[in-house]
Amino acid sequence: MKMSDEEIIRTIEQEESVAYGINDSELSQQRAQSISYYLGEPFGNEVEGRSQVVSYDVQDTVESSLPQLIKIFTSGDQVVRFDPKQPDDEAAANQETDYINHLVMEKNNGFEVMYCWFKDALISKNGYVKAYAEKEYEESTETYRGLTDAQLQMLAQDENIEILEHSAFPDPTAQGNPAEMMQMVAPMLPQPMLHDVKIKCTEEKDCIKIKNVAPESIMVSVDTQGLSLSESRFVQHREMMDISELEEQGFDVPDNVQFTEDDSFHVEGNARDLYSETYDRTYDTDKKRALVKDTYIKIDGKRWRYVVIGTTIIHKEEFNGVPFACISPMLMPHRHIGRSYSDLTMDIQIIKSALIRGQLDNMYLSNNGRYAISDRVNLEDMLVSRPGGVVRVQGEPGAAILPLQHTAFPPTSFTMVEYMDTMKEKRTGVTSYNQGLDADSLNKTATGINAIMQAAAARLELVARVFAETGVKELFMLVHRLVRTNYTKPDIVRLRGKWVEIDPRSWKNRADMSIAVGLGTGNKDAQLMHLQTILGAQERAMPLGVASPKKVYNALIKLTQNAGFRNPEEFWDDPGDKPAPAPPPDPKIQTTQMTLQADAQKFQAQTIVEKEKFEAEAKLDQQKFQAETAIEMQKAQQKAEEEQRRSQNDLVIEREKLQLQADLERYKADLKAETDIKIAVIQAELQAQQMAQQAEQEARKQQIEERRHQEQLTATTKAKTVVRGSDGKVSGIQ
Repeated sequence: MKMSDEEIIRTIEQEESVAYGINDSELSQQRAQSISYYLGEPFGNEVEGRSQVVSYDVQDTVESSLPQLIKIFTSGDQVVRFDPKQPDDEAAANQETDYINHLVMEKNNGFEVMYCWFKDALISKNGYVKAYAEKEYEESTETYRGLTDAQLQMLAQDENIEILEHSAFPDPTAQGNPAEMMQMVAPMLPQPMLHDVKIKCTEEKDCIKIKNVAPESIMVSVDTQGLSLSESRFVQHREMMDISELEEQGFDVPDNVQFTEDDSFHVEGNARDLYSETYDRTYDTDKKRALVKDTYIKIDGKRWRYVVIGTTIIHKEEFNGVPFACISPMLMPHRHIGRSYSDLTMDIQIIKSALIRGQLDNMYLSNNGRYAISDRVNLEDMLVSRPGGVVRVQGEPGAAILPLQHTAFPPTSFTMVEYMDTMKEKRTGVTSYNQGLDADSLNKTATGINAIMQAAAARLELVARVFAETGVKELFMLVHRLVRTNYTKPDIVRLRGKWVEIDPRSWKNRADMSIAVGLGTGNKDAQLMHLQTILGAQERAMPLGVASPKKVYNALIKLTQNAGFRNPEEFWDDPGDKPAPAPPPDPKIQTTQMTLQADAQKFQAQTIVEKEKFEAEAKLDQQKFQAETAIEMQKAQQKAEEEQRRSQNDLVIEREKLQLQADLERYKADLKAETDIKIAVIQAELQAQQMAQQAEQEARKQQIEERRHQEQLTATTKAKTVVRGSDGKVSGIQ
């Protein structure tokens, strides 16, 4: 019976009303509370003026377990491995294993996906990821010059190429060729042309996308048993999207669709909002956003996918399975929602915070106690507590100020904090030993520490095993199915250091998969010891024919992966499935062979002795001849050197004689020149002295003449005095 869209919408709304998810206020509140505890938010019971410190037990537990869980899944080059269906299917299964691991871990940044996925599960009970196929379009612009007509036609026929610019010009090389002659004969024939073009090439690629989905965005029917959603009656993914995003994904959105926003799942989103990260769209009025419900529901035994906006179905199709994978650290039998590390440690965080707050408050009271004071004490001075502070008091201070005694905090509170840490370690398996944080570990026995670490590691390995066997395995199976059903052409990728062509269209429908991560085998040191023991046993077993080179190669691969190298093929060559070595020969035959071998060795030794003796004699004769030859050559060389030295001495003597004569002549010339210069200098000095004396005599004469002239002038111009006698008469002039 075919249902109308209105009936489908009513069915979806009915499923939403009873499903796990945002309509379950208790679950949403618990998950929001877990996020708040992880972030160390206040509890709400804080008292002003009292300690408000919060212990980060939830965060410490989650962050301490994440490195070990992530390391288990990302330390090797394979997370999962597909099992072959038959003997001739092993190569194909290995190739599919490599390619799917490549898509998940490299193409989709599997480390980041698993990190967020695992953290969601450890905090919010369940973690979800979504895998889906989509088309990607890569555009590139290229320019070609001098294309012929045929080459241009080939480009134009390619549906992935768009010609953006085009210019044509006659082919200059066509002059004088048969085509030009034919033009002269038949002018109606087209002239050969060359073309410059600019093109845009759009390449369509099939790709698989994996993204993390917030737990509050997923709704699941409450009758779902277990983590797998493949058989769930109802699964819905809610997401706020722009209409333009929907149209880019190929959905046809009607103009009259209801654009509504749903704030019901913002309880958990607001718990994560530390820095006002909610996108403000008040100014972005051109973009229309709506709550998109990607719904997968079973109707009449068939699973359908409906994409709903408001009360409008914009897409419907019959769908096989669901594109989601789910994990939870602790499974609840017969239930979809599991338990998280937050559930195990939130009460411990409250108790430890209360204990630490009490200890700090008591310390504050010890440092800044309470006092009973009279009206004779200055209240402002009393309210200020600081070293060296003065309190003004009228009268006797002891009678005006009375310290109030407070009860000391019991020492057992510190024991309680340690007890709560021990309880947390027992619940979660995350201890100070496997974190390398216990400073007293060196004082404990190695056997005891190893037992504690193994017990703690077993809890974490159980969580990793749950992740691997549920959501991780389902994710890889989902990616395998998406690749097989959506890829339309081969893909060329680099796997194990080689470029290979992968054609998923020829793949088989895989249902068997094994987990390839290192689980349940202890830590790396224990694994190293086991692998070294196995390699030693294989070395002893190879002569017996029970260990082939291929088996030894597998052990070496595991040993290299245990050392942390993701590509062990760089160190070892795969011997293939070579047959085991033949069994040892019959002891009698072996004895005969040993006798023959000994005789051969004896003969060979005698031959070597004779050969060495002959070589020694020949070498001695050669050395004697070389010595005599060297002596003769040395004598001849010495004679030639003496003749050469004699000739060189004569030349040196003649050269020195000529040099001495030249030096003597140069000395005479230098001495004569120096003497002439000195004589000239002396003559010049004498002449200068004579001239100076003459000038001095002339100056002295001139001075005498000037003095005489001055005296005469002075006598002439000097004032005269009339001299009178006693009678008053002039008697003379003075």
